Amino acid sequence: MFLPRVPGHGDGGPAVRIFISYSSKHRELCDRLRLALEADGRHEVFVDRSDLSPGKPFDETLRRGIAESDLFLFLISPQSVSPGSYARAELSLAQARWRHPGGHVLPVMVEPTPMGDIPAYLRAVTLLEPAGDVVAETTAAVDALQPRGIGRWRLPLAAAGVLLLAAAGVGAFVWQRGRASEAQAEVALTTARELCDSGNHALAWQRFDDAVARHPDRPALRQSREDCAMRWLREIRLSGGEERFSDVVNRVLPPLAEAAALAGDGQRAADLRAHIGWADFLRGRDGATPVNPEAHYRKALTHEAGNVYAHAMWGHHLMATRGSISEARQHFAAALTAGRERAFVRRYQLSAMLFHQEPATGRAEALRIATEMRRAGETMDASMRDRLWSSVYHEVFVNRQAPEVLKLALRDAGGPNTFRWLYPEAKVRPDRKRLWRFLLASVEEAAGEKKTARARFDALRVELQREGATGSMLDGTLAALERLSLSAPVAASAPRAASVR
Repeated sequence: MFLPRVPGHGDGGPAVRIFISYSSKHRELCDRLRLALEADGRHEVFVDRSDLSPGKPFDETLRRGIAESDLFLFLISPQSVSPGSYARAELSLAQARWRHPGGHVLPVMVEPTPMGDIPAYLRAVTLLEPAGDVVAETTAAVDALQPRGIGRWRLPLAAAGVLLLAAAGVGAFVWQRGRASEAQAEVALTTARELCDSGNHALAWQRFDDAVARHPDRPALRQSREDCAMRWLREIRLSGGEERFSDVVNRVLPPLAEAAALAGDGQRAADLRAHIGWADFLRGRDGATPVNPEAHYRKALTHEAGNVYAHAMWGHHLMATRGSISEARQHFAAALTAGRERAFVRRYQLSAMLFHQEPATGRAEALRIATEMRRAGETMDASMRDRLWSSVYHEVFVNRQAPEVLKLALRDAGGPNTFRWLYPEAKVRPDRKRLWRFLLASVEEAAGEKKTARARFDALRVELQREGATGSMLDGTLAALERLSLSAPVAASAPRAASVR
């Protein structure tokens, strides 16, 4: 439920109370939107449905939430406008409160939905159809609405000041303003951190910039903004269009450079310096004038000899520039020894090896790293598993690109175990099940488990021929059985057709 209204909250008036109606399919989007709206302390958002169960009467808490809200934000999707949905029921309550939605209801299209399925009440106002980031465009639209029909929530600052002065005097007023400022800074810090942790770096950065401008004397805000800048650089993903790595680097680099100049010595100084080097590397990816980030990494290691970021980023840089793989291994080993950010190190380590200018050598090293992670009980994120699937296993056993160095890596006795660890059968996509069996049999053959591989290939052959299948999977299966000297005669392969997925 909403908290009691508190004059002086946010930027000078009571908080705007916003009710978000959504389909459970878009809960994660709703959570990110809530964080963004609450980030500047000017909004209170109600989204909770945890006490509701299908088929039970509509909860009184939701009725009150809508009755006490200033703005009703409806996330449009085929699920939310479906008859009988909770969102439609919530919309009915909003319609009962506001006969016309103008100034009170903001419909946001979050998933393509036929216009005829959208209730007429929502179509009575302009629908927001974000062309880019839904969260950023929605928060901007909410801000744009505030001077309009929602203006009643604001308590004039001058009137509030007169009342406070009359009641408690100038000293009490200043003290109260100081406490309010501290509370606002804390809210801004918490919400911006949450946005950054959730991966919404651009919006988090905007909130940090606003908060630092309002509260320039808060060191915690500046340090958290630097932490978010470093995280953004490590996790940067381009969204396409005209965006470049440099667009992000140019935003975050000045605060990092300023902080590095004042940081002195130790881990913090090393972290900042290493990320400045990584920023230079990213700008080089855009084709900018080449800058050697190694100077920054070397400087970082003078601040902290075992700095995890400097070593991991230096190792990655070596692989991206045809450097020594043995030297890169030393840097990654030092980064792992640092004892922090192990998942980050592994991600950069694997990415570097798959980025290696000699693909076979890099892929062989990636397989060695994966086996090492399995034996150490570590985990690997889904995106890296997908890269290994396509760049290593599919490339070797389907496209038949297996130089000797890669064949040696695949002969590791733990090869089949590593493959099963990366891709547990129960979690393999249905459309990949058959290819999974083919690849596992191939890994078993490479590891010398010939009897197991022969049985698996033979079962796959029977299934494919029973279904009249043709193509490279059947060809590869028959070729493997021939290599394994199957005693039973093997039927000739059908003409090659569609390739294996």
